[in-house]
Amino acid sequence: MEPLRTVMFIDGRNFKYNLGAFQFRSNAGEERAYRLDEKHFLWRDFFLGVIDKFKKATKHEYRLVRVYWYSAETMRPFKANENQIRSILEENKEKFSDLNHDKVIELAEGWYKKERSNFERAKEEVYERIQRRVDFLEFKYTGEYVVQPFSVFRLEKREDDSYLYQGTREGEKGVDVGIAVDMIAKMSNYDVAVLISGDADFLPLVRHVKDNLKYVYQFSIAKGIPPEISYLSPWLIGRVDVFQYFDELELLETYLDRKSGIPPAILREIDKRISGLKVKAQHYQSRLRL
Repeated sequence: MEPLRTVMFIDGRNFKYNLGAFQFRSNAGEERAYRLDEKHFLWRDFFLGVIDKFKKATKHEYRLVRVYWYSAETMRPFKANENQIRSILEENKEKFSDLNHDKVIELAEGWYKKERSNFERAKEEVYERIQRRVDFLEFKYTGEYVVQPFSVFRLEKREDDSYLYQGTREGEKGVDVGIAVDMIAKMSNYDVAVLISGDADFLPLVRHVKDNLKYVYQFSIAKGIPPEISYLSPWLIGRVDVFQYFDELELLETYLDRKSGIPPAILREIDKRISGLKVKAQHYQSRLRL
């Protein structure tokens, strides 16, 4: 039997949130944790490891044809919203006496510019670097990244009396449509579609691809032992042909890129986590054998 032609389709934003669940602090007093993201992993090894997971689970042979990683192409432009500005001023007039119309616009626009800078830097520095290292991977850009600068997520003052302001990140719009279009258009070129996303919106797509006599697999990453998977619909797991995942120990021990700029103090915390996970894994496996 010929190896099954396999194509992976990655919902980039959903996957990023999944990776963001892995957080580390070099000391307990740190306000912000260090989050792992796309730049921190050995993606060639990761994708080949995914294929190996399915091979062991199904006893089939697979030929990885291509990996498509989808992300937003554009970011919604900044636009002042007078109704929201009035609401911000009304809600905070007792708390911040010096807050005015122009200051709200200044804070919102400053936050928006940082978001836009991070958005563009990810494409130019992170995704392009990954692309160069993995020849069977292609980043595809579609849809838009939507933020609401005047929908306040956080507004407070620092000790130096400056403002700390955060708007709301709505996420990517239209990316799932791009994935669906490609997965359907490319059906004649694969036997197995591997969906790396936990979004229940893909259920109609999964049904359609299966109705055309193609396999649909799903892959995710799990935190902790026993494994806990975030951003994954149980309805989606129930509809795909095969579901597999890397647990946290596999992910950190095998696929972490230790040369990706992770601070030494954080690497030490990761090593502590790995050691603890090994102990938990032994206990977990012992309970399963009972």
